[in-house]
Amino acid sequence: MATCGQPTIFLGGRSNLLCGWVGSALRTETTFHQLSPYIGKVKSSMAASLVSRFTSQGDLVYDPFSGSGTIALEAWLAGRRVLANDISPYASTLTRAKMFPCRCLEDALSDIDHLSGEADKLRDAIDLRSIPRWVRRFFHPETLREALAWTRLLRTRRRWFLLASLLGILHHQRPGFLSFPSSHTVPYLREKKFPRHRFPALYAYRSVRDRLESKVKRAFRRVPNLDFGLARACACRDAGTLAPMKMVDSIITSPPYMRQLDYGRDNRLRLWFLGAHDWRSLDAIASPSEGTFLSLMRRCFTVWRKHLKPDHFCILVMGNACSRNGREDLPEVVCRIATDEIGGYTLELKYTEAIPNERRVRRGIVGSTSETILVLRNRRTRDPA
Repeated sequence: MATCGQPTIFLGGRSNLLCGWVGSALRTETTFHQLSPYIGKVKSSMAASLVSRFTSQGDLVYDPFSGSGTIALEAWLAGRRVLANDISPYASTLTRAKMFPCRCLEDALSDIDHLSGEADKLRDAIDLRSIPRWVRRFFHPETLREALAWTRLLRTRRRWFLLASLLGILHHQRPGFLSFPSSHTVPYLREKKFPRHRFPALYAYRSVRDRLESKVKRAFRRVPNLDFGLARACACRDAGTLAPMKMVDSIITSPPYMRQLDYGRDNRLRLWFLGAHDWRSLDAIASPSEGTFLSLMRRCFTVWRKHLKPDHFCILVMGNACSRNGREDLPEVVCRIATDEIGGYTLELKYTEAIPNERRVRRGIVGSTSETILVLRNRRTRDPA
C-alpha cells in the first residue's frame, strides 16, 4: 500500500498533470462558469484536466461537494455522465443551472418573455413590510419587489439557469446589477465609497427583466456544443449519507475548507432569496469545524468505498489548512483517514500548487494560500463487509 508520504507518480508525472491548467481560464472557459460568483471554486481548467486524465468517455463522474458546479460542467462538456451534490441551496442551484441550462439564447429569452406577465402579477402582491430590514437596505423598493417576484417564480418553475443568472446580478455597484452599491461576491454595502448625494443614479430603480435579459446574453457568449442526451443529476443532501443509485466510475470533488471559507455568511443575501434564511446553521455544516469536517470525511470514505468501482479513482482538491491537533497538513490527515483508518484506498499522487493572490477573493489576508490534489485509488476487489 502506498503511504501518504510516498505517492506513486503516474500519467507522465506532476509536470504533465500541471500543464493543463497553467494561466488564467477566465477568457477561455465557457461563460456558463460565470453565471454567479462563488468563493473557493475550483479553477475550470484544473477541473477539465482532472476529468480528462482520470476518466473516460461515457464514465459516470460523481462530485459530492459540487460548489458552483465547475467539475460537474467540465465533466459534462467532456462527454461524461454526471452526478453532483451540495448541501448548500445556493451551490446546488448553480450546479443545477449548469447541468440543465437553456438549450440556446433564443429559448432563454423566450422563456423570460413568457414568464414576465406572471412575474408582474406576483410583484403586485408582495408586501415589503414582511421582508427583513437588512435585505431591504440593499435595494430600491420597486426593484426588490420585482426581484422577489422573479425569484419565487423561477424557483417554483424550476428554471435553474434563469434563477442562477438572476442571483448573479443580485448585488454589485455596476449599472447591470440590481442592488445599491455593494460588493459582488460577499454582500456588504459600499455607502461610504458611493454616498447617495454624490451617486444618486446608483440608488435609483432598476428593472429586473432588462438586466436579466442582458445577463443571459452574456452567459451565452461562449458556449460549446453540449450533449443533452447524457445523464445528469444534482442533489442537495449531506454528502456523508448520500449513496449513489449506481456504481460510479470516479469521484472528483473539492471538500469544504474547514472554516477557511464561510459559505453561508458570504452568500447570505443570495441564500435568503432562495429561502435559506438561517445562514449560521448552514455554515455549521457547509463550513464545518475541524472535528466535524474529519468526521464527515470518515463517513464519505466509508460510503464512497461501496459505490466507487474497484481500482477507480477518488480525487480530492483541498485547501492547505493545518490540523489543530498536532498542526499537521490537512490533506495529509485526510489521506491517512482514507488509507489507514477506513482502509481500502491507496495514494497514487499528491500534488500541491500555490493559489495566486489574484485568484483569492480575500486577497493578501489569512486563508488557504495553496491547494493539494490527492489522487486515491479504491483497491476494493469485493463488497466491503
